[in-house]
Amino acid sequence: MFQHRNAKAEQAQPLGEAVLSDGSSSADSLVAAAPAATDGEKVAAQKRKMPDWLRNLGRKMYRARHIYLMLLPVVVFYIVYCYVPMYGIVLAWKEWRPKYGILGSPWVGWENFETLFSQQMLPRAIRNTVVISALKLLICFPLPILFALLLNELTNKKFKKTVQTFMYLPNFISWVILGGIVKMLLAMDDGLINNIIVACGGERVSFLTNPGAFYPILILSEIWKGTGWGTIIYTAAIAGIDPTLYEAAKIDGCKRAGLIFRITLPMILPVCTVMFIMQLSNIMNAGFDPVYNLYNKNLYETADIIDTYVYRLFTESKGGNGYALSTAVNFFKTVINFIFLIAGNIITKKINGYSMFTID
Repeated sequence: MFQHRNAKAEQAQPLGEAVLSDGSSSADSLVAAAPAATDGEKVAAQKRKMPDWLRNLGRKMYRARHIYLMLLPVVVFYIVYCYVPMYGIVLAWKEWRPKYGILGSPWVGWENFETLFSQQMLPRAIRNTVVISALKLLICFPLPILFALLLNELTNKKFKKTVQTFMYLPNFISWVILGGIVKMLLAMDDGLINNIIVACGGERVSFLTNPGAFYPILILSEIWKGTGWGTIIYTAAIAGIDPTLYEAAKIDGCKRAGLIFRITLPMILPVCTVMFIMQLSNIMNAGFDPVYNLYNKNLYETADIIDTYVYRLFTESKGGNGYALSTAVNFFKTVINFIFLIAGNIITKKINGYSMFTID
């Protein structure tokens, strides 16, 4: 009986798995004899393992490859001139030695920061910077919005374009030339303003050496130069508003003031919010060019800001460590600006629901 069963098992063996003389099965030999996967098959397998979102992103980028190709020079510019030089920030913790370069200069820890904050001029520079930036935020920031709203109310297109042209022109005048014009107008000996004061029976005033007069002169110069150019972005935002909203409001009996406060302002509020956050994030940047071209030694008490202080620190440094000290000041300024950027973004998000970016 046992011999009969063994015979049946031997007959059934070919139908299942044949056993070779070395003890291995035919299935193992077939696996060993199978050819290796080609490169194309490997790539296909990797594509199957690729996440869907990454595959979809690649497809979208390929479809818009011409746009990305146009964007490439801008990306390269920022990488080369903005991100690559960032390694130089380590100079704030080093003693600059030209022979060894930035990376080879010896580390000094927080010594540069201790040197800076031990000087009496830095608190004054910080105070002046914050005051000037606050005045710009309160006075110079709303004016482009106001002028954009007023330009939008002009119906005569030729007159509107003429006004815009004259408003944009001062932006193309450099601060060197504009500073010279302001100094000529306010000169004590033969300045136009002083000549008018004398003609009216008054006495000549030394505007350019009066610390109390520096803030009004600077703010008026900023308004003259930058207000017209600042209206461009708000004018573009107003142009993007759907005209049917105004038509529907007029049908409902809304007046011109109502159109401004109920349609125009709410529609451009997101743009205003972004511009406000960007302005707030520059609270420690009062503007080197206007201050440097309008101030002098008699105005240091109210006109010396962080940028001009860093410039003098660099040019007047006797120990040769002006690079490191200047870098330390700029690093401090960047940290403060970043804090104001985050704070401004959170505050505007709480107030009107709009923000520049989300950090949730």
